[in-house]
Order: sequence, then structure tokens, then C-alpha cells
Amino acid sequence: MTAIVLYVGLGLLVALLSGLAKGSMRRLWIGGVIGLLIAYVAFPFSRSLGNLSRETVEPTLLGSVPTFLPLLLIPLLLGLALVLGHRGGAVGAWAAVVAGAGTLGLALGFYAQPVHLVQLSPVNGLMEFLVALAAAGAIGLAAWRRARWRWPLLGVAALVGVSLFVWLDSSAGHTYLPNSAGYYKLLRPTAPGADKALVEAYNAGLEARNAIAKENGLPLAQPITALTDLKGGIPAEAAAQGYRILFPAQLQYGAFAVFVLGGLVLGAGLLQLRNPSLQEAGDLRAGVVLAVVFSLLLPAFDATEFNLAKLVKGWPFLVQFGEKSWPPLLADPSTNRFPLQEVLSFMAITVEIALVGTFLAAIFALPTSFLAARNLTGGSPLMRGIFYFMRAFYNVDRGIDTLILALVLVAAVGLGPFAGVLAMAIHSIADLGKLYSEAIENVDKGPIEALESTGTAGVNVLRWAILPQVLPLLVSYTIYRFEINFRVSIILGFVGAGGIGFFIQGAMAAGQYNQMIIGVIAIVIVVNLIDFASSWLRSRLV
Repeated sequence: MTAIVLYVGLGLLVALLSGLAKGSMRRLWIGGVIGLLIAYVAFPFSRSLGNLSRETVEPTLLGSVPTFLPLLLIPLLLGLALVLGHRGGAVGAWAAVVAGAGTLGLALGFYAQPVHLVQLSPVNGLMEFLVALAAAGAIGLAAWRRARWRWPLLGVAALVGVSLFVWLDSSAGHTYLPNSAGYYKLLRPTAPGADKALVEAYNAGLEARNAIAKENGLPLAQPITALTDLKGGIPAEAAAQGYRILFPAQLQYGAFAVFVLGGLVLGAGLLQLRNPSLQEAGDLRAGVVLAVVFSLLLPAFDATEFNLAKLVKGWPFLVQFGEKSWPPLLADPSTNRFPLQEVLSFMAITVEIALVGTFLAAIFALPTSFLAARNLTGGSPLMRGIFYFMRAFYNVDRGIDTLILALVLVAAVGLGPFAGVLAMAIHSIADLGKLYSEAIENVDKGPIEALESTGTAGVNVLRWAILPQVLPLLVSYTIYRFEINFRVSIILGFVGAGGIGFFIQGAMAAGQYNQMIIGVIAIVIVVNLIDFASSWLRSRLV
């Protein structure tokens, strides 16, 4: 309960601070209402346990409706607030207050339920339909902006959507994406007496389970009188039949969203009642943006297991690491170990990897960038086809990270800087080519048209009309890419592609932190030197 009070208080505090800054309250509560609708449908609120950890289901509020019917009122209240929100003033503010308070009260009512038995009811085909709808919608949206191809492309969108849904919902689709089958689950009440039957079945098989536990030296289980006595999951037989034990008070990140946004909507509505002028014309669009950003960030924080308590717990190691790292060990003649000399050698290799990789990438990117420039490839269908091919190549190449390329090339050509150079050059071709082509597309057309009017050949137009305009930019982009490649080359050493990263990895693996720190200091110094030097060069060129 303490966590819920803190969540609601956080939402109220955000509303209060925004109100003190004279921000739009309607924007806040509209964003909160839309965020609550997303959380109601998509974010896990509580937890239900099966027999094994992989059988755990974290239902949304929508998925929990069959077990607590008053939850159906939440989308009704939120929808009403959105409908009345465009009116602004007192009407919209009152709707926000009612929606916020109602959502908080209904969520608290669900939270206050006792632990009880439920049964899973998977909604088959839902996720497959949403994926197909998203694919068809993306094509349809692109088609709608092209009047000439609108209806043919809309037909393609419909065909893609239907075909994708049929495949995803088939046995073949479920073979490749097994989790999509019945991914969204509803929890429904069990038949009367199911709890008692489960307790009796558990106690009936207790003797056999304890015999096995005794043979394996495990603690013996005790008879239970209620489901709450089960510390872990339910018996395997019940779990196989779809039974789960629902713990409404075991809050997940969806509960954080519901109570924080509920407090935000309530607080923003109250502040707008006090000052109806706290609204702006673009509140609906801004509210949608706020809701989308919040709805993307919250699951991301949960998926990455973001937890500052872990950092606090690991702080002693960081302190110990600092103590072992300082002072740096520059040389140890007694063991014939000279870390400073090694660092200088590896750092030189790192710079050379970045230098050679950037040079090779620039050599290949320059000619291909002319073929990827829209203003130079519109003369014929063949050139237009080459343009799309080059842009597709750039997109594919940029999508493959340098580290992945290095892993593959290390396996192909062996450990050492050669694999790092190849990986860096291959990936940088696309990055430089895209920047070069965009610079070419923005050149002044006057010199080009002047030369073409005299009958000058295409190569001479490139030489005398385009290159003089873009050359300073191309050099600047190349220098900037060298900066990036130097930083990337540090990481490549961790996968065996040579350079200072290889030294740091070896020193850390051996626990030689006072030698590893020399490499870190060297990286900081060289990064700053390269940054200042490249900034000076770019300022002289552009």
C-alpha cells in the first residue's frame, strides 16, 4: 500500500509542479488519460502463478476484467474524459477529475482482492491480427500520400495484411513464433468449489511428494488449508489444466503506470478547475505525444531491469575496483612487464585501425554516393533503379553493426587488427555514402545547368560543378567519421580485432586493474586530442 501512495503522490506532484510553471493542465491530463488506456490494455498489473516460473502470467487490467467486473468502468470513464476534453474549461476538468479518481478507486478495489484461484483463457489470433494490421496500416499510410498509386497500394496493403495474418495464425507461423499463439490471456473465475478441490488434491498427493523429497534430501512439505499456504506455485496437474493463483497485490510496472497517471489526471483536472485558462490549442496532439513517449519508456525500463538498488548493492565492488586501480602500474621490470609501453603500442594500432578503415570506406563511398543522389539519377528508369539499389544497400549495410561484422570476420580471417579494419570499412561505407549523397543532393543547381547548357559531358559536370561545392563537406564528414571509428575500434578489441580494447580486456580478465587503468586514461587523452584536432580542421573547411 505504501508503494501505491508514493505512486499517486508522484503523479500529483508532477501536476502541481507543472501548474506552478503555468503549463497546460489539459495537455497533462489528456496525455495521462491516453496513457491509462494503453496501460489498461497492454501493461501487466498483477501476477498469477502456475507450477513453474515459466507458467507465471502477469495479466493486464483488461485481462483481469472477468475476475473483477467493475474494471470495465475504467475505459468508459477515460473515454468520456477524452470526448469532453475538447471543450476545455470546467466541463473537461470535471471529466478529468472523475476519470482520475474513478480509475484510482477501481484499481485499488482490484488490488484489495484476496488471493484466489483463476483459470486462463487465451485470446487466440489477437496478436497475429495486431501484427498484420500494423503491417497493412504502414503500407496504407504510405499509399494515402500518393494520389496516383493510392488505390493499388491500398490493395497491396490489404493483401499483405490478410496474407500475414493467415500465415502467423497457421501451424507454420506458430512453429517459428510459438509465443504468439494465445499470447494475450484473460483470467476468468473458476467454478464454485475449485479452490477446495485443489487443496484436497494437493494434500492427497503430499505423501508421495514427500517421499521423493526425503530421498533427495529436500525439506518436507506440510498440508495446506488454503491456497495462500502455497508459497510457490500450484500443483502441476492443476497448472496443466490452466489454473493459476492470482495475487492482485503483487504489483507489476503496469500498476506504476496506472497509479502515477491516475494521480496525474486527478491533479491536473483539479488544477484546471482552479484555473480554467491552463490549456492550449494543441493539447490533444501534445497529450498523444506524451502518452506515447511514456508508454515506450516504461516497458523499456522494466525490460532492462533498471534498478538503482542493484547499483547500491554493488557499490563496495566499485570502491574496491578503484582502490586496486590506483596508482597505475606503469612498469614492473622485476616481472618484465611494461604496461605503459604496451598501451602506447596498442593505442597506435587502434588509431591506425580507424584511419585505414575510414580511408577505405571513403574510397568506396565517394563513387557510390553519386549513384545514390536523387538529383543525379532521375534521368532514366535505369538510373532510378540504381538509385534505389544503392539506397537499399546503404540501409542494409548500416543495419549490421560493426561489432557483428567484426565477430564474423575474426572467425574468417583470425584474430588481429585486419578483421577490425575490414569490419569498420564495410560498415562505414554506408554511413559515409549516405552523408555524401545527401550533400550532393543539396548542391546549387545553377553551375550544373550552366555547364549542361554548353554541352559539357557528365563527368566534367561532376568535376567542375558538383565537387567544388561538396568537397569541404565530404572532407568534414570523413573527419567526423574517423572520430566515430576511433571510438568503435576500442570496442572491437574486446572481440579479438586488435587495439587498446584487446589490452583492456586482457588486463581485466587477469585482475590487473592498475594496468588496465592506464589504457582507460590513454583513451580519454587520445579521444580529446582527436576531438579538438578534428573540430579545428572542420572549422577551417566548412
